[in-house]
Amino acid sequence: MAYQEKSKTTVTEFLLALVGGLVAPLITIVMIVLLVIGVQASKGTPDPDDLTDKAVRARIKPVGMSVAIDPNAPRVEQTGEQVYNEVCSGCHATGALGSPKFKEQADWGKRIHQGYDTLLDHALKGFNKMPSRGGEADLSDLEVARGVVYMANSAGANFEAILKKEHEPSAAELEHGKQVYAENCASCHDTGLTGGQKLTDAKAWSMLIAQGKDALYAAAINGTLGGPAKGGNEKLSDADTRMAVDYMVDQARTAIAANPKAKTAAR
Repeated sequence: MAYQEKSKTTVTEFLLALVGGLVAPLITIVMIVLLVIGVQASKGTPDPDDLTDKAVRARIKPVGMSVAIDPNAPRVEQTGEQVYNEVCSGCHATGALGSPKFKEQADWGKRIHQGYDTLLDHALKGFNKMPSRGGEADLSDLEVARGVVYMANSAGANFEAILKKEHEPSAAELEHGKQVYAENCASCHDTGLTGGQKLTDAKAWSMLIAQGKDALYAAAINGTLGGPAKGGNEKLSDADTRMAVDYMVDQARTAIAANPKAKTAAR
């Protein structure tokens, strides 16, 4: 078996091998350093104004802001345009749910022909798929009237936002109504028996009064809202029934005034 002697590595070959082994890692390191320098340069120098106390507070302030409102501050009635934009436009801007589209005379023609009183009555009490007051119970009667007029007039009507003045009973009528109430209505409305709205239930009466006295008169005389006609006394006259309603509304308004948490304001 022949033996072959390997040649010895020269100094030059050793140095070349060493340099070759270091070149690749060195290139990698240089590229990483250049990349880091480039990223830092792209960020630029921080703006001193961004570090001010005001800027810091602006960046960390809460998303929601709590605003205190004085519950005793006088309520400002909205204009017809404001009522439309905030409440009515959800349906009337597009004609959703079969509602007459804003400014569309073909949609509003028949309705305008029905007259202002009918349109206002529908808006206050609800009609077809439209909820009472457009679904915003806190709207006053006048605000609802303004919204109706704004929409109807934009389609060619010439209405004025006025409200039918309800009967204001005299002291003598209230006294007589109190007597009629005691004899025919108190057994339910003093206690809430059979579902009758107690006169001290501000929330319940607030919603009823918002329908208007004419609706309450009709309900008491004909027997709706869960109660019998004329309180169950068929001999009671319509006039006496209305005076009993006037007395109940008067007492309920006192309860509502004492309970600011009742959500729907009585008008």
